[in-house]
Amino acid sequence: MSNIRKIKFSTFTARTSTQFKNIVEKTEYKIKGTFLEKWVKYWKLLCKDYKDVALSLQEEAREKPIKAALTVTGLSSLAFIATQNPNQQSFRAKYVQCANDLSVVSVSVANPESMRHVKYIEQCYNANLIRYNSFGLFSLIWVDNYSKECDTYESNCSHLKVQYRKFADSVLDVGFMNIWWVISRRMLDYDINY
Repeated sequence: MSNIRKIKFSTFTARTSTQFKNIVEKTEYKIKGTFLEKWVKYWKLLCKDYKDVALSLQEEAREKPIKAALTVTGLSSLAFIATQNPNQQSFRAKYVQCANDLSVVSVSVANPESMRHVKYIEQCYNANLIRYNSFGLFSLIWVDNYSKECDTYESNCSHLKVQYRKFADSVLDVGFMNIWWVISRRMLDYDINY
């Protein structure tokens, strides 16, 4: 019974491949001399190039397996880190969580540094000064000089924007691996008064 299935499958495969070749030949004849011919040729060459690159990478991986393993590990790590990059909504959620944690603690017991930091973030949110930039592997939350709605000369002049050398002072938090590091550090002992 299995031999009959093998014969039927091989007959089906041979018939299907010849039908496919006939369809390709008819299609190539119809598009000869048109824009589509150039387009098909472009994609065929592109596929051939990628196939050649894949084969050369496979050959190089066989010759140098340690280098290939390190490269794959490094690229996989970078891809994982990029997927774990926090966004602005996660910073807002972390801020709200920290504010809620501080609200249930008495002012006399709360850490003043944690209180100041959360109050500063609240003031920046109220003034619409919080900005977010993602750099693929990490994110920055920083404080701008003016809100987006402010339309004064100072807010539009490129010479009065946050300067690059002073940008580090305006960075509020750094996000990496789904953690906002500055606010997490400031909230470590939020219920102990030093």
